[in-house]
Amino acid sequence: MRFITKCGKTIVVPQKALSHLKAHPEVGSILPEIIRRITLPLDSSFLSTEVEMERIVGRSGRISTSEINLNEKTLFALRVERDRPSRVVMGQGEETTKVSVLAFSAQNEDDTYVLITSWVGTLAPREPWDKMIKTPGEFQNCLQFWRSNALSYDSSIMGEPFESTWEEVLKT
Repeated sequence: MRFITKCGKTIVVPQKALSHLKAHPEVGSILPEIIRRITLPLDSSFLSTEVEMERIVGRSGRISTSEINLNEKTLFALRVERDRPSRVVMGQGEETTKVSVLAFSAQNEDDTYVLITSWVGTLAPREPWDKMIKTPGEFQNCLQFWRSNALSYDSSIMGEPFESTWEEVLKT
């Protein structure tokens, strides 16, 4: 699938992104509209943006929580198409008009980006177990963020929640 952006460039949606979007089903039906609102960056090969949809498009999948210690028990669940569990809480996120989009520039195609993922809600750093984290500083920032944030548990895209700690999750 290919979609044209606001600036007349293209975002390609590969099979890998479609698999990743299984954890964000609310995005699928509005993806063409989301991409039509995007202006691609002129000075970067990576797109990380929040798109204002000007209407409520769903509930944020992320909820702010009180900060937990690395060895403090909390709930985790494995989302579809993920190898490692995410921190979760029971409850719903707030209604939002924003959608986040991540994409990278295609190496052999000028004016084309490749979608990585998209979700309803504001931008968030990678989960601390993400293999794409490049530096110890980035890891610490991600871990700090996810110690005080969690995903809203959704049984339609997640396995059964279980108790664990960040310390234990990061060892696996």
